[in-house]
Amino acid sequence: MATVILKLVGQLKNDYIIKTSSFEFTIDDLKKCLKSKNISEEEFEKIKLISNGSTLNNSNNLLTIDKTDITIYLLVTEKELLTKLIFNIFNDTLNEELNELSMDTNNHTIELFKDPYFLTLLRICISKPDYLNKVANFITNGNISYKINTINREDFNYHAELEKFKTMLLNINIHDDELELMSILQHFDGNINLSLRYIISNKNI
Repeated sequence: MATVILKLVGQLKNDYIIKTSSFEFTIDDLKKCLKSKNISEEEFEKIKLISNGSTLNNSNNLLTIDKTDITIYLLVTEKELLTKLIFNIFNDTLNEELNELSMDTNNHTIELFKDPYFLTLLRICISKPDYLNKVANFITNGNISYKINTINREDFNYHAELEKFKTMLLNINIHDDELELMSILQHFDGNINLSLRYIISNKNI
């Protein structure tokens, strides 16, 4: 007796085994087998079959089974059909693997919800979703200067703006040397918006 091994590409670890008394197995034989598992001919035509590195796309293909077994890989891109194949054919191992996947997902989610930063972002997403785009634009659309020269303190002209600038940075946990902040503000002619964009784009918060 020979064996035809079906493997679902990219999915379950275990295989589906077809036992056959003949050492010749056609695609029509496979089609009949899958039909018994409620896979219609139309659905069968959507499955890409691969064996020994070659695509099997003709119902008259004859597969000679060498050393009592042959492996056929089933490649499915349609989600609904993929689900049907898993439940109708590869269901012997499905529940175990789904349970493992569910446990991994649960553990990851539980750990994620312990992270205060994630929770803060989630609250913002729920209550102020428009802020996400604003923050992304603020960070990515900054007017970035690659080099800002350090100034002399006596040349600084924006003292009122500096105090507001420092307070705003402290609110997002950025603590920079005052002379560096003065140099950035001076470079942008006292423009707090551009100065903030420069800092955020070039510093690790």
